Amino acid sequence: MPPQAPYPVFISSHVIGGFGRGSAELGIPTANIPPEALMASAMPKGQTGIYFGLSKITGTYGTLVRHKAAAEGAPPSNEIVKSTKAIATADATVLPMVMSLGWNPFYQNKEPSAEIHIVHKFQEQFYGADIKIAVLGYIRPESNFVSVEALIEEIMNDIRIGKETLALEGYREIAADAFWES
Repeated sequence: MPPQAPYPVFISSHVIGGFGRGSAELGIPTANIPPEALMASAMPKGQTGIYFGLSKITGTYGTLVRHKAAAEGAPPSNEIVKSTKAIATADATVLPMVMSLGWNPFYQNKEPSAEIHIVHKFQEQFYGADIKIAVLGYIRPESNFVSVEALIEEIMNDIRIGKETLALEGYREIAADAFWES
């Protein structure tokens, strides 16, 4: 069974700096994209939560310089110093992902974010690189959690659900779509 409307939603963007919690606090690194990239897409408007799909990182990347946040709960001011380092060939493939879109109630964010966990161990961080995502479905609404451990457990469950669904016929074929080559 293929993805059901309104999916797939194809989005091209670039990786920006986020709050810095994915890798450091949760052990689940994320590639953040500007929320505007999602708002300009065919994503369902106003539906925050956890999604699954596919992603691909390409291009060159740089180093993130993080400046202190102006207010508690606001993202830090980030600057990406571009370089000519290219994404490694082993990392520039179509890979499974889960994405959190919204306010992250556990952290009480003041601004919405789009955080993509790509199910892959990358050789390096890739701030500023190009990213393509195909959002293929919705897993659940945003939730608050009683502890970081409970949040991590739920993220691991989201990853499992996403990978199991992506293994179904109708989803696998999207990895070969011309979108990834454009």
